[in-house]
Amino acid sequence: MASFPDRWDDGTTADGPDHQVHWYDERTVIIRQALHTNFEGPFLYLLIGSERALLLDTGTGHANLRAVVDELLAGRDLELAVAHTHGHGDHVGGDDQFDRVVGRSVEEVAAFFGITSWPDEIVTFDLGERVLDVIPIPGHQGSDVAVYDRETRLLLTGDSLYPGRLYVPDWSSYRSSIRRLAGFVAAGNPVERVLGAHIELTDRPGEDYVMGAAEHPGEHPLELAPETLTELDEALTAAGPEPRRLVHDHFIVVPR
Repeated sequence: MASFPDRWDDGTTADGPDHQVHWYDERTVIIRQALHTNFEGPFLYLLIGSERALLLDTGTGHANLRAVVDELLAGRDLELAVAHTHGHGDHVGGDDQFDRVVGRSVEEVAAFFGITSWPDEIVTFDLGERVLDVIPIPGHQGSDVAVYDRETRLLLTGDSLYPGRLYVPDWSSYRSSIRRLAGFVAAGNPVERVLGAHIELTDRPGEDYVMGAAEHPGEHPLELAPETLTELDEALTAAGPEPRRLVHDHFIVVPR
């Protein structure tokens, strides 16, 4: 049965493994790079189909992710695709541990997934008996994508929505992307949970950790309710075309 762990490695135990591995179900793995390896503590996702597996993000490069992925896929004769939610360093740092990795530019991401009209086209990516929807959502970095898994009804949103500081250098693109993503859900694609790439908020509403904190006692849960996406969309719409800092219980929007 699909589940989340009672507690993620929050950095308060320094002698743990470099990655915390959690099987959400028998074909979905959530991996957290330990905060003691890097303060970003990014979350990575391994989605397994009958023909191929997709690894979303490779972390900061300060830990041996390849060994973890090899162990997780041991005994399975599957092609491994390695792609990214976006191209920032804390999500691509482990790329050189893998043989074939999708590039970080819009052109490379679009070519790999078969997106011919960026960012308006939503495409499918079939892992074999498991279909994903790939949704371009630029605004945080530029080549950002969200991935919707029809099997688990999980929506993976990278750094565009997670319990933390949502840095937005391109306000117009970000507002449009979140509106498009919310529209995808409203159009009849049911979401159980939204999963981003970090936890930067405490379990107290709207309160974040100091930037660079190596310990996160009392973390906010990783998973967000789908209503949080609606809340973000409505907040951005209400904010208007000029960038504004927005503090909400489950996210903080930070214009750059």
